[in-house]
Amino acid sequence: MEKAWKVLIPVDFSRYSLETVEFALSLPLFLKPAYTFFHVVTVGEMEPAGRREDNLTQRVKDATAELESLAERSRQDHSGALINCRVTSGVPFKEICLLADEEKFRLIVIGTHGRTGLSHLMIGSTAERVVQLASCPVLSLKPRII
Repeated sequence: MEKAWKVLIPVDFSRYSLETVEFALSLPLFLKPAYTFFHVVTVGEMEPAGRREDNLTQRVKDATAELESLAERSRQDHSGALINCRVTSGVPFKEICLLADEEKFRLIVIGTHGRTGLSHLMIGSTAERVVQLASCPVLSLKPRII
């Protein structure tokens, strides 16, 4: 028999806390999800405009091939999971939130790079912005330290 997932739900009785409880209790609805792997290609500002477009086209092709390869491996490793792939270009947090809203995703699962201090301030955090702006719940996963 499989061990049950232990889920901790901090509750402060605010409206937000109660919505979190409702969401957490609905997690069994996600047992048969359809996944979309999504990658956003960003453009280097230092490239000349003409080369930037050529480079962007190639980077989108490369990212699409890599994402499709990841999806195929994932389908094999996870009993034929339903996985679609999407690649676009733009500002990552904006594109993630836009896609989630337009296609009515019920959950975003996003990893963090775990940056802190000056690195976090200089680079910013896509995951943090997605958590703040997404129209659906976001599960943010902190990287494991190996």
